[in-house]
Amino acid sequence: MSFRVPPRTGNIDPTSVFDEGCAESRIEELTKLIIAKLTEEDLKAFALSYKKKFEAVPLYPLNATEIRDKFYEKARKEAVKILEQERKNCVEERSQYIKNTLNLIIKQLRLIVYTEHGKGKFYVKKEPLKGVLPKDAPLERDVMYFEGDNAAGIERYQQICRVLGRLGEFQDYEPYMNQELLDLWNEASQLGNIEIVWKDKK
Repeated sequence: MSFRVPPRTGNIDPTSVFDEGCAESRIEELTKLIIAKLTEEDLKAFALSYKKKFEAVPLYPLNATEIRDKFYEKARKEAVKILEQERKNCVEERSQYIKNTLNLIIKQLRLIVYTEHGKGKFYVKKEPLKGVLPKDAPLERDVMYFEGDNAAGIERYQQICRVLGRLGEFQDYEPYMNQELLDLWNEASQLGNIEIVWKDKK
């Protein structure tokens, strides 16, 4: 697809295209540039229509507000498409880094998640809160741990959370990944998707 403003390539800062505020600023910037291009195209067509009739070309009839009203919606739609292409370009440029990191995450999760019993589980139990509690405060809290009601299980749970935190770095990239990266993403996501078991006091 051809664009009136070419999408950026090469060293695209992910924040500039994935952060919500930065992305909106980029769309507005592109919209203004595209409106200028559309106005130029419209002006040429306007002048050509008179030249074909061998008539003098009058002044362009639209002021700045009318130009924006006429072209804004069309320009913004194209700007959104350009941003989407820039996001795709950004992910493609970072594909080797993403691949290496996902492979590392998968390796780490395999070491942490699998136990002698197979894929581990998160256990959740109720524990009483200690100390002086405010009025109407809950008397218990949910405590989550990983395989074994001990400090090692809690440490394992914390390790899994840290590794899954790294996976979250690529959450916004997932729609723009190629098939190889998607396969790695899905594998890592499945490894991190662990069953939760709620334990009662019995």
